[in-house]
Amino acid sequence: MNKRHHGLWIFVAGLALSGCRLGNPASPPALPPGQIDGYVVSGGPVAGASVTVTGAGGTLGATRTDDSGHFALDVQSLDATLEVTASGGSYVGAGGTNATSGVLRGVFPYQNGGAVQVAVDPLTTAMAAYDGYLQGQGVDLNDAAVRARAAFVDWLGFDPTTTQPVMPADAGTGTALTSGLRHGLVVAALTRFARENGSRTGTIAGLMASDLAFDGILDGVGASGPLKLGALPLSTAAYRQGIAQAFLQAAAAAAPASPDALPGPNAAALLAYAQTLAQSPSPLFGTGPAPAFPGGGLSLSLSPWAAWTHGPITIAGTTSDPYGLPVAVTIAIDHTPYQTVTAAPAFAFLIDTSAFADGTHDLSVSAHDAAGESASYDGSLGVDNTPPQACLSVFQPTMQGIMLAGKWQDLSGVVAASADGVALSLFSAGTWEGVVPTPLPSPTTVTFVDAAGNEQNYSWVLDGQTNPAPCS
Repeated sequence: MNKRHHGLWIFVAGLALSGCRLGNPASPPALPPGQIDGYVVSGGPVAGASVTVTGAGGTLGATRTDDSGHFALDVQSLDATLEVTASGGSYVGAGGTNATSGVLRGVFPYQNGGAVQVAVDPLTTAMAAYDGYLQGQGVDLNDAAVRARAAFVDWLGFDPTTTQPVMPADAGTGTALTSGLRHGLVVAALTRFARENGSRTGTIAGLMASDLAFDGILDGVGASGPLKLGALPLSTAAYRQGIAQAFLQAAAAAAPASPDALPGPNAAALLAYAQTLAQSPSPLFGTGPAPAFPGGGLSLSLSPWAAWTHGPITIAGTTSDPYGLPVAVTIAIDHTPYQTVTAAPAFAFLIDTSAFADGTHDLSVSAHDAAGESASYDGSLGVDNTPPQACLSVFQPTMQGIMLAGKWQDLSGVVAASADGVALSLFSAGTWEGVVPTPLPSPTTVTFVDAAGNEQNYSWVLDGQTNPAPCS
């Protein structure tokens, strides 16, 4: 073997022993595939949104949401904090109309080769803004994500980036107040809070993000000065009270379900959670004291009605709820529920008294809201659907005219009587009398009206000068 061939053999053998490849020795090993799976929610699940996942090295993948707001895509990345951005798309808003979604964001930790479930909504958008603020203050990228997540968990009691929201419309029979339902109800609360102040879900999401991006506190101050939601000046108290109260309202609007579901016995849990939202010590609200949560109890007032009634009648009233919730009002007669209506805040019951026997009946009205507040009223209802009974026993000429007299009988009591327009006197012993001027018409009409409003007319032919047969 000559020297040149010998040297080549040594070189090739060295490559084999060293494990080197004849390709690019600088090529990094391939990263294991991972997956990002999640939902985009604004005022509802967002369909057709463009979803992009980015890391420190740029875009890792892109896709679109389906009709349920769901998306999934494969990614390859080292352990890192990644960002999901969802742009555009639409959701079904109030009244069943389609509403356009804006830009929503979320940041979350990713482990090499892992599968991550995420949510992207107004809450995660605000969290991403807080994360950015912390980084602007010199906090490390990963530490900022950890601190932002902790602040929102302190406020909400769940991690909005990884807790899949269960929307109130999807909370079927038996749905308990889980973290997923809390998430869905808080997102619904943001929508309601915005709508009640003449704005959209995207508006409140953007305001919260701008608020936190400026000074790291939900205090209603942005880079350009004070922030307003419609005509409402935002502040820590406005955020806390407004979102907590809207949470209860969103829960009350959820479909009624079994005793284990909303808004049944979970009312105490709903109220406790709303108080947590309103009085959270999260650093998102600075160091000021938490405002007192609305209270004072539910009030119920009824308009007066007559002691005795007949025919169709209306029992009306109003309620005042400390949380602005819908109030269910039930009327019961003789301890049997008769009708339930929703006060807004006035209410009215139309009662057909002909369905009840004449006499005095127990009447009660009870009111309650989804937060467990209640109020009640107990009284009575006098029913008299029978007209007065009367008879004539005296028909006697006098110097002033003709004396008429007789007896009456009625459950509620006769309160007025007249003979051809001339008022007659009534006595508690059940008698009546009066003098009418001559000439007396024949037949003579005598009218009796009782306390319940029943009226009875009697026509007597009185053309002689002798008394008729007396009352028995």
